[in-house]
Amino acid sequence: MAQPGLEIHRTQSAVIGAIQSLIDSADESLTIAVPKSSLSVFAPQLSAAIERDTLVLLLIHGDASAPTPAYEDIATAVRTIESGITPLLVTADIQRGLTGHSRMLTDSVAAYQATEFDNENLAHDEFTMFLGTHWLMGTERYVASVCEFPRTFSAFQFAVLMAALALRAGTPITARARVVSTTDRTETTVSGPVINVRQSIVYPASSKNPAERSLTIETDAGPVTVGGTGATKEAYECREITLDRADDE
Repeated sequence: MAQPGLEIHRTQSAVIGAIQSLIDSADESLTIAVPKSSLSVFAPQLSAAIERDTLVLLLIHGDASAPTPAYEDIATAVRTIESGITPLLVTADIQRGLTGHSRMLTDSVAAYQATEFDNENLAHDEFTMFLGTHWLMGTERYVASVCEFPRTFSAFQFAVLMAALALRAGTPITARARVVSTTDRTETTVSGPVINVRQSIVYPASSKNPAERSLTIETDAGPVTVGGTGATKEAYECREITLDRADDE
């Protein structure tokens, strides 16, 4: 790599291989923005990611006549965008990713390049750009059904998405979360009905901050806010959370 954590790819085959590898490496979450005409190249890897319960946010653009794999097989949520300026953008577990010109996948002789990175700060920035700019400009085409409850999540953003979908469908849910206080770092467990979700992944968005993902849980001591890894504004940082239907309590 030219710089620690960075690698430049100048050929289409190298970019395709890098993206396929990133998809394969994602355990918890994956964001991917690619031209629709190249989607089939990554369908096997995306399908495998769905099979291992990875959250897959897929943004596609370009040729509307290109064949479309069944969305439910390759993504958790899909949006389409007409903008011709959407970049090639992938992040895996908000830890690593790749960015470049989307024509790297549609023009094998174009004089473009893509940068693969293994840097948490850069991955977070690209993830936030994906959600805060390109994803918000897209039109929602598919969202997975609400999962079967009860379900335990180690990936907090996946729990937030499913909580948002449950509340959108009018299904009351409860949460039991193993958490750490964001003030004194003590561990505890909080539980109760989920009364609010802050997110911008699915309609209706409840937060203008694309990086915000939180739940408000009504505990016996009152409502508390729970965020994901690195939470600062919320009262607690989630380690693991189980969601269930309220009527099953």
